[in-house]
Formats: sequence, structure tokens, C-alpha cells
Amino acid sequence: MRHIQKASSNEPASLVRHKRTPNHNYGNYAEKDDLRLALLKEQGYLCCYCMRRIQTPTEDKMKIEHFKPFSVYNGIHGKPNLTLDYTNLLASCKGGEGGPKQLYHCDKSKAHTEILIDPTNPQMMNLIKFTANGLVITGEGILDKDIADVLRLNIPSLAKDRKAIWESIEQAIIKEFGKGTVTKSFLHKKIKLWQQAPLGMSTAHCQVAIYYLTKKLAYAK
Repeated sequence: MRHIQKASSNEPASLVRHKRTPNHNYGNYAEKDDLRLALLKEQGYLCCYCMRRIQTPTEDKMKIEHFKPFSVYNGIHGKPNLTLDYTNLLASCKGGEGGPKQLYHCDKSKAHTEILIDPTNPQMMNLIKFTANGLVITGEGILDKDIADVLRLNIPSLAKDRKAIWESIEQAIIKEFGKGTVTKSFLHKKIKLWQQAPLGMSTAHCQVAIYYLTKKLAYAK
């Protein structure tokens, strides 16, 4: 996970217009491809939870995620209606849809569950840590439960992807410095590269590399 900066300026014009029409709701919003594209651009074409690449803003490649669940925050039973609230909408991968249930993750696993770990909350995202074996943790029990048990971000397939990124950075440092001390200039250069998003598309799991390289800065010369 990484911080997603929501901005009202990114909300698609078609959604703004739709919310001004009589009897509008999420179901009769016909231009959802506009919304998918806006969300992907905002997120650098990465899933809001697992950070895997989402290639295209189409229904077969991604899901429009309601962070506060659609089934709960729909204006019924005293809860506010957030079904068309742009600040509540994110782009999620398909999360293993079509495969065995034990491999579900992200929104596919979360379904109607309300979680606390919020990718739009910078303070929470500052708690995110990655381990050498590819796990995502915060050190906060309730948040780690959301990550591991609800979003299921530590299933082997996702952990393997993150571990590969971690190891690739380790090897790059060894190749450059051997047993010597890595330099801050090298780390800053690498961090900048991983922060880039050519054509608006970030590298999958980029936050793993940024986290690892930033940690290394404390011991660099």
C-alpha cells in the first residue's frame, strides 16, 4: 500500500454532471469508464491496495472500489450516501476473481467489510512497512488484521512479488558497492527513479523499493 492523494479536480466531469441530474444513483451512472480512467490516473495505474499494475480502465481489468462499503454507506438506515462520493472511490485490481476463494485479495476479499487501514490517509500510510520476505505490516494490531485477514495482502503470490523487488534492490547495491557502504547520492538517485511514473504509470510495487532505499539512507555515507 502507499498513499493516494485524492483531489476533487480529478473527479471526471461526467460524474459531476450525473450527480446534478434528478434521481441519480450509482447504478444509473452510465459513464463509469470515465471514472475508472480518472481513478487509475490518480493512482499511477496501480491497485489501491496491492500495488499491482492495472493495465486498462475497463471493467474486465479493474474494480471501482467503495472504501466505505456500498452496501452500508448508501443513505439507508442513518448512514450517509457515499456511493457517488469521489473521495470514497478507488481503483482496485480484480483480486483473483474467477480463481479459488483462498487466493482472493484486495476488494474481492474485502467485499462488504468496513476497514480502518485507509490508503488516502497519509498518517496511516506512514506506518506501512515491508519486510525482506515480502510482507506488509504496520505494527498496529487492528490495522495489520485489516491488511492480512481482510485485504489478504500477505498471501504468497503477493508476498513473492514484493520480495522480488526487495531482492532486486539488494543486488543492485551489492553490484555497485560490494561490501562497501552505499552512498546517499546513489540512494537518492534510485528513490527518484522509483518515484517516477512514465506516461503516468508507476512501477508495480514501487513503494517496496522506496521504503527499502529510504531505510538505507540512515546508514549511508
